[in-house]
Amino acid sequence: MMQQSAAVRFKAPGPRDEWELSWYRERLDDPRLLDAAVVADVRGVRYLLVPVGGRRRCGSVATSDREAARMLHGALDGWHGFPNPRVRWSCSYTACHVVAWGEEPPDLDHVVRGRMYGYSSTAIAEFVEDIGRC
Repeated sequence: MMQQSAAVRFKAPGPRDEWELSWYRERLDDPRLLDAAVVADVRGVRYLLVPVGGRRRCGSVATSDREAARMLHGALDGWHGFPNPRVRWSCSYTACHVVAWGEEPPDLDHVVRGRMYGYSSTAIAEFVEDIGRC
């Protein structure tokens, strides 16, 4: 049975989550991590959460809602697969707050960051190539 909190309900991913699941399936080095992924429902807004494991040493989810960030942080605290939950607060009204878990990735090295998030070498190379065009 999945852990529940008063404000956050955890569910297994379903058909509504297939687009996001397929995004991760195409990029993760070990897509089997999606078998342990959960959807956190915070006041009707769904957040797909992929745990750490294997090469994936960190994860995160963004929200523009401060209260949702607080609730997600609280619900993940002490939950297996989501160690060291924390919130990176945005000071800007135009940027999202980030609920992160696992190790802290480096800010600037995109290849190391990609490896820490558990992405495949192909996905990392495509990302680095894409940002090089910006």
